[in-house]
Amino acid sequence: MNKEYSNIIFDLGDVLVRLDSDGCMKAFAALGLGEFLDAAKHPEGHELMHNLGLGLISTSQFCNAIRSLSGLPITDRQIVDAANAMLVEIPDRKKEILLRLRKEGKKVFLLSNTIDIHWDYCVANLFPYDGHGVDDYFDRLFLSQRMHLEKPDPEIYKEVVRQTGINPADTLYIDDLPDNCASARQTVGWTVFRNEHFDDWLQLF
Repeated sequence: MNKEYSNIIFDLGDVLVRLDSDGCMKAFAALGLGEFLDAAKHPEGHELMHNLGLGLISTSQFCNAIRSLSGLPITDRQIVDAANAMLVEIPDRKKEILLRLRKEGKKVFLLSNTIDIHWDYCVANLFPYDGHGVDDYFDRLFLSQRMHLEKPDPEIYKEVVRQTGINPADTLYIDDLPDNCASARQTVGWTVFRNEHFDDWLQLF
C-alpha cells in the first residue's frame, strides 16, 4: 500500500490494544459468571453487553443488572476488573506512530465499538506515554457508546464522514474484523486494511 493518505482511522481492540479474551473469560468465571458470557445460554447477558456498547445503559445499570440476573453478591469493582482483564497493552511503538502521523500533518481518528468500562481503563492506564495522553494521539474520537451506533452499521461510517468532512478517497481505515472493513468500503468508499494479526498494520508506516 504505497499511497499516502491524509486521513487515517484506527480501530481500538486488536489494532491498537492487545486483547486477552481468555483472561477476561477466566476473570468472569472466577466470579461465578462464566456462563453469563455465553450468548446461547444467557441471551440476556449478551443483550446487556450490546446495550452497554451502544450507550443505552450506564456502567452502574449494567452492574446492577448482572447482580440481579446472577443473584451473586458481587461488587461493581469486581465486575469492572473482570471486564478489564480483556485489556493487556498498547505497545509504545504504536503510540509513537500515532504521534508521528499527527506531527506529519495527518488527520488521525479512532473509531471503536467499545464500552465505558474499557474506554476509561484505556485512557487511565494504556494510553499514557512519555507525558502524552489520549487527546494527543487523535484529532477526533468516535466511540460506539457515545454515538449510539456500532460497526458494521453503515450509519456509523456515514456519521464519521458527516462530522469530519473527510474525503473518503483520501482515507485509510484499519480494522481487524472483515465485516467492519467491508461495510466501510461499501458504504463510504474508504480504503481498508484488515489487520488479521495484531502488528500487521505496522508495515504501513
